[in-house]
Amino acid sequence: MRVMPALLALGLLAAAPAVGQGSAAPAQDAPANPYRGLFTPWDGANRESMDAESRAPIQAPEPDGSAVPAYSPLMPRSQAEAIALGARVGTMVRAGDCAGGERVAREAGDLALVRAVREHCSRPR
Repeated sequence: MRVMPALLALGLLAAAPAVGQGSAAPAQDAPANPYRGLFTPWDGANRESMDAESRAPIQAPEPDGSAVPAYSPLMPRSQAEAIALGARVGTMVRAGDCAGGERVAREAGDLALVRAVREHCSRPR
């Protein structure tokens, strides 16, 4: 009959908490993420940007009276304007101002003229 007290003692030991598992205070909540404010909330950034752009007034720049308009497929350059641009750039390049001629051609949007100026100015003299 000694078996019965042994089983009873074994059952009590199995139900008892182990060392360190006692009734300790509950764990504290995890600390707040210190890096939360470092990143952009992308979910609303695009929407805010599109709203701001749609509200912004669109103002076209005022054309300068002496300027040759830049190339645009929506506003094609006339032959007279293209000739005037070529003559203006050619005069600058003949005077030795290759950088100025290239800048004027680039501002006008005539990339073929920019290439021609570069090729002409890179030739050995």
